[in-house]
Amino acid sequence: MAAKKKSSRVLVGLICTETGAQNYVTTINKTKNPKIELMKYCSQLRKHTLHKSKEKLK
Repeated sequence: MAAKKKSSRVLVGLICTETGAQNYVTTINKTKNPKIELMKYCSQLRKHTLHKSKEKLK
């Protein structure tokens, strides 16, 4: 069995700033982009809102 590589990519959740709901999960490169903010669709509000990254467990 091959050994696992250590990666600088981290699994994060994208949290809606207006509702507080976690709508998306993605990976980011921790060395280049420690935090991200994106305009994504929130299904509860049915419109595009600002989503901020929050570190996720494993």
